[in-house]
Amino acid sequence: MAVIFGMVGVGVSIVIIAIGGGFSGPGASIINPPTSKDIWTIGDNIHNGMVLNYSLSSIGPASSLQSATVSIDFVQKVGEDWNTTFTIINGTGAKAQDTLVMSNQLTRKGEISEQFRPFFEPVQSSVLAISDIAIGPKYLVIGAPWNTILTGSVSVPIRVTDRENLQTPAGTFDSYVLSYKLSSNTSKIWIAHGIPTPIKAEVYDAQDHLQYRYELTGLQNGS
Repeated sequence: MAVIFGMVGVGVSIVIIAIGGGFSGPGASIINPPTSKDIWTIGDNIHNGMVLNYSLSSIGPASSLQSATVSIDFVQKVGEDWNTTFTIINGTGAKAQDTLVMSNQLTRKGEISEQFRPFFEPVQSSVLAISDIAIGPKYLVIGAPWNTILTGSVSVPIRVTDRENLQTPAGTFDSYVLSYKLSSNTSKIWIAHGIPTPIKAEVYDAQDHLQYRYELTGLQNGS
């Protein structure tokens, strides 16, 4: 299924939140709108030595991972980019590791080896897929629009729909839930302040097939 994301910026989202009945966070209203404290940007709060560990199942067009473990280690800052070591162990026991240059928005730069590509692409299209949704800063406020998915002639909004105290193997997080529905199943992505990537996701396609499911299992903040 081909989908196209349409960007919704912070500057226009206050009005959209109000029209959609949002501003349900403490103290938020049309006359007291969200502030910079409510903004989340992908890649914020990355530090040298930060390690994010995930459990992941991802169905990719060319390769897939099932019951895999993924470690993302931000080794060193290079200008605006990061030398990032990915260690991926599939549920079959197959293992691959490589260090890639990633932008601060967690998009890959430069080449990737053909041996590592089948392991990395399912991670890129799942854990790192938030870079296609969170284009620029976004409000973590219930009702806030983040993006739209254009599939065929239908435009489906992606917005913050809930706030949850989410328990994971990596700890308990005050999280906000992005959600959208292409068919019967609702896709959800959990985001928390201070964490540069989502902490959990369960995403379905327009045929209600699971595209990916992941959860943060460990976090080292680094220096």
